[in-house]
Amino acid sequence: MSTKNRVFNKLAQAEKVELATQKVDLGIMQDVQKSMNTHKQKRKSLDDSSDRWYSDLFKVRDKFSKIEVDYKDFKSSLSDLEKFIKELENMAKELGVQPSSLDGYNEAKGLINTSDDMDDVYKEAKKMESKIG
Repeated sequence: MSTKNRVFNKLAQAEKVELATQKVDLGIMQDVQKSMNTHKQKRKSLDDSSDRWYSDLFKVRDKFSKIEVDYKDFKSSLSDLEKFIKELENMAKELGVQPSSLDGYNEAKGLINTSDDMDDVYKEAKKMESKIG
């Protein structure tokens, strides 16, 4: 009988080891599943954030066409203003009058002289728009 008892003891120990291995396997599988679920959530979050960012970026890019139209109109109005000021200066010279003594002349010259800043604004916007593509 002692041989029989030893065999049963060995079998009992072997089963215990197997159960312990299965427990470890179940534990790691739960960790893997939890980690996969977390990863899927983070991936979806990144994907959603990226989609919103690109959408906003393309909206900004699409608005650039309005800037181009406004800039073209701005340059046209500047050209008209410069032309009329030149005519005013010629007429004032013929009449022997200082253009600066005429109403609106100094303001018009100021507008002309400060137009370069809008050129810079447009050029910077154009540079950014080209990076957006």
